[in-house]
Amino acid sequence: MKEIKTNILLGDCKEVLKTIDDNSIDLIFTSPPYADRRVKTYGGIKPEDYVDWFLPIGKQLLRVLKPDGTFILNIKEKAENGERHIYVLELILALRKQGWLWTEEFIWHKKNCYPGKWPNRFRDSWERLLQFNKNRFFKMYQEEVMVPVGDWASDRLKRLSETDKTRDNSKSGSGFGKKLQTG
Repeated sequence: MKEIKTNILLGDCKEVLKTIDDNSIDLIFTSPPYADRRVKTYGGIKPEDYVDWFLPIGKQLLRVLKPDGTFILNIKEKAENGERHIYVLELILALRKQGWLWTEEFIWHKKNCYPGKWPNRFRDSWERLLQFNKNRFFKMYQEEVMVPVGDWASDRLKRLSETDKTRDNSKSGSGFGKKLQTG
């Protein structure tokens, strides 16, 4: 088994990131302050200022992440006047212009979320996890997080189209176009 080295750095990321070498980090997972939330704790970044506030951080994250590393951003739009604010969408577009590839989106389902509802929408029991990478060839260990799906899967796999059988079936993430074995 490979040894995993971890190092926890405490401090303001705008300062700490400057001390980290280029292309030295495998995984970045961050949950920055959401717009206008916890004003007394985080200062409450306004939605219209959020992208400009985050882009210098994004630039440093891009610098320190290894070429085959991954950056996960846990973030949620705020609702205002019955509508979701678009600052997260604007941030995604700005990060792409900065050089990031937006490669995936996951949902963190918060099973213990406080029950309730708003007059025009359901209560939030989920948050977005946005995955960004420097290039399309990054480390991804899907097998490490897969769970058994049941016996129905073997029958379904036998009925796949030829297009569906051509998938990345490698553990390294670099085997694009390999043929899926179904038999």
